[in-house]
Amino acid sequence: MAEHTVDPSFVHGTDHGDTDRLAATVVSDAQDYWSKAYPATFDRPWKDLDGGFFSVDTGDTSSSPPCASTVSEVEGNAYYCRSVDAIAWDRTALLPVLREHYGDAAVAVVLSHEIGHAVQQRADLAQGQPLRLEAMADCFAGSFLRWVSDGRAPHLRVSPDQLDEALRAIMVFRDPVGSTGAHGTAFDRISAFQTGFAGGPGGCPDVPTADVAEPVEQDPNVPLDEAIDTTAAERYFGELVTERGGRWTPPRLGNCPNARGPVDYCGAPPRVSIDRAALGTIRDETGDQAVTTLVASRYATAALAQLEEPVTGKAISCLTGAYTAARPALSPGDLDEAVQIVLTSEALARDARGRGSINGSDRIAAFRSGALDGAGACG
Repeated sequence: MAEHTVDPSFVHGTDHGDTDRLAATVVSDAQDYWSKAYPATFDRPWKDLDGGFFSVDTGDTSSSPPCASTVSEVEGNAYYCRSVDAIAWDRTALLPVLREHYGDAAVAVVLSHEIGHAVQQRADLAQGQPLRLEAMADCFAGSFLRWVSDGRAPHLRVSPDQLDEALRAIMVFRDPVGSTGAHGTAFDRISAFQTGFAGGPGGCPDVPTADVAEPVEQDPNVPLDEAIDTTAAERYFGELVTERGGRWTPPRLGNCPNARGPVDYCGAPPRVSIDRAALGTIRDETGDQAVTTLVASRYATAALAQLEEPVTGKAISCLTGAYTAARPALSPGDLDEAVQIVLTSEALARDARGRGSINGSDRIAAFRSGALDGAGACG
């Protein structure tokens, strides 16, 4: 991700290793970004962090990071310390794990989120509900990553594939299902990030938290046959086609020639092909709603084909989002399972000819548009 890195000597406690070099590069580019974006957004000059940056070896109990009474409080964490205007990160149990599982862009997302809290402090926006403050910081991080993605950062570059991996890292830091934590669901967090990515920092102070799903204390997976059941999808997309002046022929479950992936669609007559073994694995590893979402995407494909509208990955993802949000008793866990499969599975955006056309980040953006604004937002 870094074309060339920054010397981390300015970081307190650095070991001068590759991880701290990447972290130093991220926070340097982020402050460069805010030196331009902050005055343009808030009409006042930007001030770099007074307290600086702290790299913490959480195996060294003699360390004394800011805003922490013991080094164990920093383990697996990165945070902004308001009282001294500083950012600290765990260079042994957090950043290397992020790099290994989600790539260098995940480090950029996490650290730019913490700098987002410093932006709040400077803009007198640091008061309010924790969920709103976290969403705002995610939004600020998205605006920074867009600047990097556009090739404007001095040292960092990010590709669409790297950005998809970074979004997966955001999902890891969601609140557990049934909790009332401060960070929000994966849908909340990714929605906020993409608000900043698409629109810049100006809309971040007012970024909304999504109100799509109903909180639940428990959210067990339903059996595979129930997750695959197409009754609701047939009804929803049938009504959509009819309302738009088309004639609906419900696809039937069957075999498609040269079927690809866990689900596929083929016409003449319209059919949806499923791989039960693959969907069973997805149910076990991701959840029942991930299966339902994949199957629904093929009915979205059928609806577009029968309306003779362009069958694109964006339109399929958007209609799948609209269908998902319309499901009764949708839980936050269900919504997060849907988000995860939309981000990670190219099968969802595969068009009627079996071609995938957009990356995960764009699929999520389209899915989110449909979920928040309904099928009318899908063209």
